[in-house]
Amino acid sequence: MEKEELEQQEVQEDSALEEVKEFKEQEDINSIFPGATPIEKPTKDSPAYDDVIEEARLAFSKTIKKNRIGSYIAMGVVLALAVGSVVCIGMAHMALKIVGWSLVGTAVVGMLVFYIVTRQIVPNATKVYIDVVNKQMNMRNFMDGQYTEVSTDKNEKMELSDPISDAIYSNISNIASRNVINGKFDGRSFKVADMGLYSGAGKSRTSAFVGKYVSYPNDLHFEGRYILVFKGEVPTDLPTDIEDLVVLHEGDDMLVYGKEGNKFEADLGKEFLKEIKKVRIDKHLLNLNVVVWGGHSAAYASYDDKIMTLPYQENYDKEPNEQYANNLLQIFNSLKLLKKKEK
Repeated sequence: MEKEELEQQEVQEDSALEEVKEFKEQEDINSIFPGATPIEKPTKDSPAYDDVIEEARLAFSKTIKKNRIGSYIAMGVVLALAVGSVVCIGMAHMALKIVGWSLVGTAVVGMLVFYIVTRQIVPNATKVYIDVVNKQMNMRNFMDGQYTEVSTDKNEKMELSDPISDAIYSNISNIASRNVINGKFDGRSFKVADMGLYSGAGKSRTSAFVGKYVSYPNDLHFEGRYILVFKGEVPTDLPTDIEDLVVLHEGDDMLVYGKEGNKFEADLGKEFLKEIKKVRIDKHLLNLNVVVWGGHSAAYASYDDKIMTLPYQENYDKEPNEQYANNLLQIFNSLKLLKKKEK
């Protein structure tokens, strides 16, 4: 029975490798025409996204294992040649010395050939795996009908000026981003990205934020800005650019910073405040900061490694991503309520 299960697993892994190969060929074609790639919506015939990701993970893992075994074998051969060359060179006969130095040359040439042949295997496999995972997750995360014209450009990066102008975190000096998504929600343009913000440099570098960034316009007009904070049990990525603000409200579910004297309930609207509170800080969502300026809104959702890192050693579990997809939809459904009050 164990033999049959092993054979079945090998068949699945080979099938996954073929799918990844086809995906890579398509990616090579797409690379000829750089630019934004539309994010498709899944159909009733689309395979489950978690199954596709798991198959890609198995293929990626198989490639890594094969490359590692090849490296071990190559190291063993080189070591054997090295030992043989030392023994031969130490002999008195000139013929053996020549053989010894020949073995040294063979080992060096063999190492160079092995390096040239295999150096791109892992980087290429990693790239393909990341592309597969991002494509499948994006299809799931933006499948709701309110998302339209959604696309991603793998070469696009977030600019440091964006979080600096949002004025949530102070002294930000570095930014890292990936999987930048552009599209429309409820007919209005948005941007979503995986993002990390850092201050300082070298050993003094510290993390200010790691999570999902959301940018969305609003129709409001008021002076200054508001920062809404939804904290978990462990303080994570809390705002630091608040010296010009005061606490306008502090409750168990929400902390509100704003300009002294401003009326956040009147400016933001009770409907929005009620809706944004539905985003629960639990499981993988560690903290949520929402900044609202007149005309612009942004959300900084801090997540744990289950969402911010790619699955490798463990079987892929879709539960963390399902939480993120639901959180994201709830955030957008809240932000779209920041409109002018009807007179």
